[in-house]
Amino acid sequence: MGKGNRTKKQQAANILSGTGKKRNAGRKREMPTWVGTMIVVLVLVAVVLFSVFCILNSRGVFLRSKTIVKSEHFEVNVPMMSYMVYTEYQNWVNNYRDSGYMQYIKGEGGDGLNTSLPLREQNYSVTTDSATGATTTVTWFDYFANQAASSVEQVIVLCEQAHSLGITLTDEELAKIDSSIQMIELYAAYSGYTTSGYLAAMYGKGVGLKDVREMTELIELATKMTNLKTEEFKNGATDVRIENYYNENKEDLDIYVDFIAYTFVATFTPVADSETDAATKNEEAYEKYEDDKALYQERVDALAACTTAKEFCDLLIEYLVEDGMTEVEAIKKQSDAHNINYERDELDIDLEDWLFDTESPVQAGDATAIKDKGSEAREEDEEGGYVYNKANATYTACFVLKPVHRDDAYLQNVGHILFKTDTFKNLTDTSTLSGKTKELAQSLLDKGQTISSENMAKALVELMIAEGKMVTKTAENGETYYYMEKDAFEAYAKEYTEDSSVFYEDVKRGDMVTEFDAWIYNDARIQNEVSFSAVETTYGHHIMFYNGHTDEINWRVAASEAIATKEYEDWYKVVSSACTIDVNAEYWAKIN
Repeated sequence: MGKGNRTKKQQAANILSGTGKKRNAGRKREMPTWVGTMIVVLVLVAVVLFSVFCILNSRGVFLRSKTIVKSEHFEVNVPMMSYMVYTEYQNWVNNYRDSGYMQYIKGEGGDGLNTSLPLREQNYSVTTDSATGATTTVTWFDYFANQAASSVEQVIVLCEQAHSLGITLTDEELAKIDSSIQMIELYAAYSGYTTSGYLAAMYGKGVGLKDVREMTELIELATKMTNLKTEEFKNGATDVRIENYYNENKEDLDIYVDFIAYTFVATFTPVADSETDAATKNEEAYEKYEDDKALYQERVDALAACTTAKEFCDLLIEYLVEDGMTEVEAIKKQSDAHNINYERDELDIDLEDWLFDTESPVQAGDATAIKDKGSEAREEDEEGGYVYNKANATYTACFVLKPVHRDDAYLQNVGHILFKTDTFKNLTDTSTLSGKTKELAQSLLDKGQTISSENMAKALVELMIAEGKMVTKTAENGETYYYMEKDAFEAYAKEYTEDSSVFYEDVKRGDMVTEFDAWIYNDARIQNEVSFSAVETTYGHHIMFYNGHTDEINWRVAASEAIATKEYEDWYKVVSSACTIDVNAEYWAKIN
């Protein structure tokens, strides 16, 4: 054996036996430099990969591959469904937030919605089966998820139908979607968010513009399919079918009565016993109360004896003038007493029982007087004196113009200029306003008037008259009204209105709020008429413009829509039963 080999073996033996040359105590063999470098690189790579994963996950890259609902040609992934769930949530909150009842809306054993807490941490309902003792908990997330799932199922069914018929979105329809997507980006920037941050905050983690767009396209295609089928069924509602529907459903369509009714109210409010000469004052007030009651009974009896509407109205005006109104005020009050196409709402049971009596139906020209004496104003006490109580008595006279009937009025076309109550409430300067609106508000301040939606409307009417755009004309019946060309009204509306639309066409009765509706459907309206006094609604004050009526009649439209709705529902049952939809329930947990 060579010396070299012996030396190596000896060195090896020495190492194994521990007899060789010792290292410094506690010191390990030094790591090569390249190994340390490699570890640092691997750690950095791991950090980068994790960061990329988090970014991709937050952007929905991985969630986008997870499909919750799928049909033959369409699918909805997790981010798209998340968008639908939180859209349902936001719509619900917007609908109920200002009602004051939101906190009371809940299921059995559940809690009202708290918008500050995650939906999965709040119970909509908690119920226990009395037979099995099993408890079922439905969170508020479940509540909105169920609604979203139902909506998505309908969308998918309709999209499959559109696909089978070769129906697609046009370039114009896709362009509208592009505009809505751009609005999201602009609103996000305006609110101080990145687009992705805004979408995540509104619709859940992983929701991006791509998901919103794809879901919106499906919804628009489904809506297009619905509109096409509905229009098809409406066109199939022939005159004969509409008349047959009316004859079979009179109880649903013969729901209106036209009448004039006015109520006189006698009131008695006693003074406190501690007041000087209380007994004398109460007795005098009581005698006045009794006199008023007798007078009002006499009046309504006289009104009920009238045989024509003109006789009734003239006599009512005479009574109102006797009570201290000016003739103009009395005429307006008499006009307000007209109820056209009145639908029963249980506000005045006695009067409505008479108007809508099916056993002894009222006829045009019928009149009645209804008395409600209310509680007793004076009662004897144990000592032979009197105890006085607050009381009132009502006396109503009613004249029937048209008995129970269907709504024969034409659909209306209308324009308006809206000044919102909230915009001008408590304003003491014009710093928050701009343009012509700011100038108009400043003119109020310059005159020493307060800024309000009502005063803004009045000021604009005065301005339109001063500028010669709004003029008075005389109608065929001799009454004057305010007139304006449509283009001129629209020009003012573009400068002042706070509504997104100026003109509305084909307005059915009930489409608008009550006060708005009442102005449109007043038989006295004349083409191009403008309301001198603004119409007040819950939104604010509206300067109204009457743009005439269409050729369609309310009851016929209602019948046609009912026929089309029934046929659409029958059609949808057939196509939905033939559409196969797969749902992967496990992915619901991915929505947050």
